[in-house]
Amino acid sequence: MESKLVTLFDYLKNLCEADIDRIIRFVQGILSADQAVPERPDCPYCSSRHIIKYGHKGGKQRFLCKECGQTYMHTTNTLMAFSHQSRSVWLDFIQDTLEGVSLDDSSERLGMSHPTAFNMRHKILTALEDWIEENPVVLSDVSELDETFVLESYKGKSLPASANRKPRKHGSKASTRGISSEYIAICTGIQRDGGVIAKTVNRAKPSSDEITEIYEGHIADGTLVLVDGLRSYNALKSLANCSIKDVVNEDNDPVFNLNTVNGLHSFIKDTYNHYRGVATKYLNRYNALFSVAFRCAKNKAETMMASIGSSGSTSYWHSCKSIRTEGLLCI
Repeated sequence: MESKLVTLFDYLKNLCEADIDRIIRFVQGILSADQAVPERPDCPYCSSRHIIKYGHKGGKQRFLCKECGQTYMHTTNTLMAFSHQSRSVWLDFIQDTLEGVSLDDSSERLGMSHPTAFNMRHKILTALEDWIEENPVVLSDVSELDETFVLESYKGKSLPASANRKPRKHGSKASTRGISSEYIAICTGIQRDGGVIAKTVNRAKPSSDEITEIYEGHIADGTLVLVDGLRSYNALKSLANCSIKDVVNEDNDPVFNLNTVNGLHSFIKDTYNHYRGVATKYLNRYNALFSVAFRCAKNKAETMMASIGSSGSTSYWHSCKSIRTEGLLCI
């Protein structure tokens, strides 16, 4: 029977005030796609407006900053840097990424090669991961913490000898029953009507040290943390003045349950299966996408992803040049 297509919007929730505030911060400074490109954009290196035109490069207008002496183009320090694709193609591709459209379908529809689509997707994911690191979520009020598991994957490359297992096809099961070293844990935390954290640092069940690594600086004082009884979560008491509640024996309780985080897990699993697995080395990039998409309304998707911006920088493994994330799409 043909499986039902699962998109990143199948489990979307109604936005609360906290979500809206976060998205507003997320999209500050964005200009709509139909606005004209400024004739002389401010210098992306020093923000100076003392700019002159400085010839062309690759058919694109180049500029010279009279303050810092740097040359640049409209696409400098954006996702479109070193890209031959237009802004409209990038916006369509960002929308496809949020909706879970496969790379093959996107590349065919937008008229590009599969490697180009792959590189574009991972530019978006890497930038989004950097943005989340620079704008961390802090869980408060009532928050639920739990973990979900996906099979280790070497998708896209040969299985190394260090894996100590036989290769398996997509959709195959682990060689042993239960949670083993073949499984990668995605540790998740979600505030009810609030932010989402999803991060991978370990195999199998997370230890106290791993819980500390993931949630340090992400738990506010006074938070009621609901967990499933895993003792490692007791480490949270050293990170914040919070209360930890084990809800394992609270059957059908309207307050003390993990329904919200379980919904996030279903969303992650369905999307992960729709992708036919994700290479483990890229899993945290997709975790960043899952974290944002789970709480984001569809009609805000284009604006949100088109405006990921930060003051930091990011590197993309497939490129020899550094890709900064300041205004990821040129305006």
